[in-house]
Order: sequence, then C-alpha cells, then structure tokens
Amino acid sequence: MIYDALIVGSGASAVSAAYPLVEAGLSVGMLDFGNEDRLYGQLIPNASFLEVRKTDPQQHRYFLGDRFEGIPLDALSVGPQLTPPRQYITKDTQELTPIDAQSFFPFKSLALGGMASGWGAGAFPYSDDDLKDFPISRKDLAPHYNKVAERIGVSGEINDLSPFEGELNAMLPPLRIDTNATTILDRYYRRREKLNAAGFYMGKPLLAALSQRHRNRGPDRYLDMSFWGDTDQSVWRPAYTLKELQSFSNFSYHRPFLVQSFAERNDGDVEVVSKNMKSGRPESHWAKKLILAAGLFNTTRIVLHSLNQYDVKVPFVCNPYTYYPMLNLRMIGKPSGEECHSLAQLCVVYDPRVPGQPTIHGRVHSYRSLLNFKVIKEMPLPYREAMRVMRMLVPSLAILALDHEDRPSPDKYCVLRRDPSGGPDRLEVVYSLPDQVRKQQLQYEKEILKRFRSLGCFALKRVWPGYGVSLHYGGTLPMSREKRDLTIDTNDLLRGTRSVYIVDGSVFPYLPSKGMTFTMMANANRIGEQICKEFK
Repeated sequence: MIYDALIVGSGASAVSAAYPLVEAGLSVGMLDFGNEDRLYGQLIPNASFLEVRKTDPQQHRYFLGDRFEGIPLDALSVGPQLTPPRQYITKDTQELTPIDAQSFFPFKSLALGGMASGWGAGAFPYSDDDLKDFPISRKDLAPHYNKVAERIGVSGEINDLSPFEGELNAMLPPLRIDTNATTILDRYYRRREKLNAAGFYMGKPLLAALSQRHRNRGPDRYLDMSFWGDTDQSVWRPAYTLKELQSFSNFSYHRPFLVQSFAERNDGDVEVVSKNMKSGRPESHWAKKLILAAGLFNTTRIVLHSLNQYDVKVPFVCNPYTYYPMLNLRMIGKPSGEECHSLAQLCVVYDPRVPGQPTIHGRVHSYRSLLNFKVIKEMPLPYREAMRVMRMLVPSLAILALDHEDRPSPDKYCVLRRDPSGGPDRLEVVYSLPDQVRKQQLQYEKEILKRFRSLGCFALKRVWPGYGVSLHYGGTLPMSREKRDLTIDTNDLLRGTRSVYIVDGSVFPYLPSKGMTFTMMANANRIGEQICKEFK
C-alpha cells in the first residue's frame, strides 16, 4: 500500500500533523516503536496523593519502583518527573539509538506518545517577539494554536502574562491554584505597579489540563498524581489523540518499528525502511508524503543517515535551565492537606528591557507529590534532621524553574558517526555556553529572585542540573529562508527532497525561553493542513 502520508513517531507533533490529514480523508499511516508502561499504571489507585499515602499498602511499588529505580543516587538531573510509572518513556533508547555526550544530559524517547507522555503540560504560545527571527510569524501560527487548544483542552485566563503569549481564544477556565501560590499571587497584585515597572510579571499559567469536562476527558480532580498516573485523564497526553485517530478507517498505526532511513523514487514517492522489532527483519512502507516527527535526536539521526551525511556538524540548541527551591515565609507553619494539581501553579516573565536581550520565562511549582527525599538530597543536613525540617517546610516550599533563550553557536552541534564495531550509528552531541553568557543569565536570575523576595519568597540555593535538563531541544534541521543543505523551507519541506517534511523541534532555528511543545503542535497542525491543500 502507498499511503497519502506516512508519519514517523506518535508524540505531540506527530498526532498534531496527523489530525488534519485524517480528517480530510487522506490515507495516513504512522510508524512507531511504541513502548508503553505495562507494570505500574495498573497499580495506581484512582485516589489523591494524600489518600494514597495513608491507605495504599502497595504504594512503594510505583513511588519507589520494584527495582528502586525511583530513587536517584546522583544529583537531581534529567527528568525528575520521570517517576517509575514514566520511565518507560526512555526505555531502550541508549541501546538502539546511542548518543555520545560528555557535558550534556540528553533525553530521548521511543515511547508511544514520545516525551509528551510525561511533560509538564505548559501550553505557552510564542509571541511576536519570540518569533522575530523565525522565517514564520505569530500570524502564521495563531489559528493553529487555537485549533490545537480546542483539540487537547487548554485551561487559562487573560492576565498580566497575556502580552507575552498572545491571544488564545480556545481557552477553558483556569485550574484552581493552591494556597501557597495564592499567597504569592495576592502579594504580587498588591505590588503589581512597582513590579511591572521593574519588568516583572506574574499570573496563572496556560496548561493543557482540563478545568472542566472536554472531549470525554477530565475534569481535573486535583489528585496531585499527574507525575504518577492519569486516572482522571485531565492532563493531555498524545495517546488520547492517537486513540481518536484510530477510530478513523483511513488511519493505520504500526508498531514496533524502528525507522532507519528513507529514499525518494523518481516519481516522488518515498520508501521508508524500518526494523520490525518483533521479527528482527527490515520492512519497507511507502507514501506520497513522509512526515518526520520522531523527536529531535531520532529525526536528526534518520535524516543524516538517509542523506549519507556522516561526520557533518549540524547546529543544536537547548534551553539552559536552573531552578531554585524557595521558602514562602507566609506559609511557614501552615498545614499541608489541601487538594491541588501537580503542574505549574504560577508563571512569571522577566523583561530586562535591555536592547537585544530576550525575556526570561519561569514557572512556580508547589512541592509535594514528587516526594521529599528528592529535595532532601540537596539540603546541607544529615538525612534524619533534613527529613524533620522538610516535613515542616513542605507547605511553604515553592520551586522556581527558569528557562533561558538559546541560539546557535560553534560550541553547540550534533554529528552522526558510524560505529566502528558495526553497531548502531552514534549521534555525538557537543554543547557548552561561554562564561559571559552564563554570567549574564545568573545576573538576570538574581534580578528575578530580588522580585520574589519582595513577595516574601526567599531562595534556599541555586540548582544547576546540567546542560540538557530542560528537555527543550531544537535547531538541527532549522527552518530557513536561505536555501542551504540540511534546512527546511517555511512549509517544513526538507531541502533537496520533494516529499519529506519535518515537524518536531528539529526545525526551530533557536529556542525562546519558554516551553516549546505547544508551538511544535501548532506548527505541525499548520503543515498537516498545508499538505491537505497540496493533495487537493
């Protein structure tokens, strides 16, 4: 069979590109490795975190893991939200798609739903300013933000952050924030004029989680279990949209396939060669259009291998990330027993108002359901004393997570290398930031902490978990108006091909300082609709 469109991957971008194609009646196939959790999910009760802690005798299995894989022995680094029920997301990746990196902590996935199966659900649109050096504009993406928001469900409100995010019409009411966040936001409103004059803005976040029933999901029951399970199906996961797609007769989902390469025929049709992981043999699938949405590292590997571009440097960007545990003094001694959700409670934007300097985007999380021992490791106290202190401090603890913009430079790149022993090709990742850039980022972080101190929140320490931990990757096959090899045009068509499109983070020429998943989805929907027009 020759599909009208064949999509590689099943993550946020993949299902977003597929939806308009399937709705238009085109024949669409999806190739996926498709790992899933088949152990812990079925053990998690449909109950709140506090109830589980009090009543479930099996809780140690999914909180700590049968092999204690939920207890990190090193510094808190990549994906602290990858609890035992979520660790299938990274399963098999280093064995089948190896990466060599000395100073970078890569995160990649072969899971059904990709990395968005464990994302924090921040649905932050890019503004005109964020996109000022992209070859597409906010106007190009605006209708697709709304279409994706309606499809997945985004809760939020118009607030002081809206000028930095742009208008989003398809919004559900915001999720309820907890008492810790409410005390911070109330103080912000009382000091708003002065804080805004200093370039500091705060509000409730836009979240891909449901404040009310939507498309047979939700609403959020404030169980505070989103990093462990999805019993209320409030937080959007790609698996939900994939399930909708599978209800169409013109859509086919194929797994377990590890896609290795593609080749175009003279007539423009594309052959995709994959390894069938059940049989161990290579198989071919054919399509008129190929859409790569396998995640940056997997997509980059497939393209470089297919075009025989070994030992060729391609640019790479990743949002630098730091976080600060903070004490909210107004909450010290208060009880911690309320129902809440697990996602970001607040968002902040800091605008340095310096020509050429980007805004900095941050999120404030309350800390409870990820378990105290993960923060205790960062405390300069013996374990027993740290546990006693932490029990008292948890209601007043807020985690400020900050992302910084990243742009290409000679010290950040990926290279595909052949394995000398005959194993899978190895992707080499090199990443570093100049000291001057790191010092500037630290200076802006200090300005942000100064504003939080005026709100009664004091940082305990700065935690820099290393390069790569933001999980926001881009730039290897950038969108560009310049006709250069290993770039894509504004319709995401890979230059040098007639029928190969790329719709994941690989195409972002740089990364503004906010989560990229929602914009990836909007762009993928845009390309899906564009391909529909080409068929018509």
